[in-house]
Amino acid sequence: MAEEGHKLTLRRLEAPIHKFIKVALPTDLERLQKHHNNILKYQHSQQWDRLHQEHINASRTVQQLRANIREMEKLCSRVRPEDAAALETLVKPVKERASAATRDFLHLHSNPVSQPAPASPPAANPSSWVSSSYHGDDDMDKEPMSGRQIQGYLPEIPSDQSAAESWDNLEDDLKELSGLVTEFSLLVHVSTNTQLCFVMTGCCIHVSTLISLSTCVHSFPCERKQCDSL
Repeated sequence: MAEEGHKLTLRRLEAPIHKFIKVALPTDLERLQKHHNNILKYQHSQQWDRLHQEHINASRTVQQLRANIREMEKLCSRVRPEDAAALETLVKPVKERASAATRDFLHLHSNPVSQPAPASPPAANPSSWVSSSYHGDDDMDKEPMSGRQIQGYLPEIPSDQSAAESWDNLEDDLKELSGLVTEFSLLVHVSTNTQLCFVMTGCCIHVSTLISLSTCVHSFPCERKQCDSL
């Protein structure tokens, strides 16, 4: 199949891209979810040493996830502009999953309480969902608690515990990951909206509807010889 400069058709790159979106990234995201479940369990039961180690393990997974996203980004940047829309459709599910996982992770840990809050009358007793949701160290098959329950009862990590510092590091890693996913999202989306080249007298103008509908974001002297004849 024909190459356009250094760009390739999506069909040429589909197999390696599939390895990321079907295998590597889902595996990383599943591992991150398991770390998250363990972190919630250890923080709620105030097992600070185990929480500290789980923060470290989660940071490693986040770093691996970032590395895989960067590799996939390099692959996607080699896809020719004509296939940009198909590429966006291909990567959208895993991109949204990564964004949601990162956002939920950060949100659920954003407002811990100093002491577990008392159970509200309509809700079940905290001890009932703690025992059922957190039975066993690595039981990931149980139905997870709702975000509202978790955020309502998650105790704050004491500042003198190593887990406090390791959480700060993990939080920074998660924010970096969130930024990377957003950046990749914009990169793919922009490529589907900047293909239109309006040929005007002596120049070509690229338009990005992502930034502003019908707003010119970049113009340069046309390099096409055809423009000279207009």
